[in-house]
Amino acid sequence: MKFLPDELLQTAAFVMVGVLGGAVKYLRDFQQNSKKFSLIHMLIAVFTGGFLGMLTFFLCASMNMPPAMTGFMSGVAGLMGDEAIKLFINRFKRGLQ
Repeated sequence: MKFLPDELLQTAAFVMVGVLGGAVKYLRDFQQNSKKFSLIHMLIAVFTGGFLGMLTFFLCASMNMPPAMTGFMSGVAGLMGDEAIKLFINRFKRGLQ
């Protein structure tokens, strides 16, 4: 008996890749801008990255992309943060027109 379906494990893996991308984004900004460390701002970046990793996984799965490409895209989306959200929204709006 399987405890978790393969799809759930795969989704969780790509969400974690997005989380790592969000953490890297925050740490790079922290290092480059010499700001004081803020756990709240880091958590926001990490959760945003995870959310984007999940959205990217769904997008890539709908396009039948291979897992390696999906992982790459999830990490990049997490690293992009709010810029990726703007990109996704603009693309969605164009699709509705």
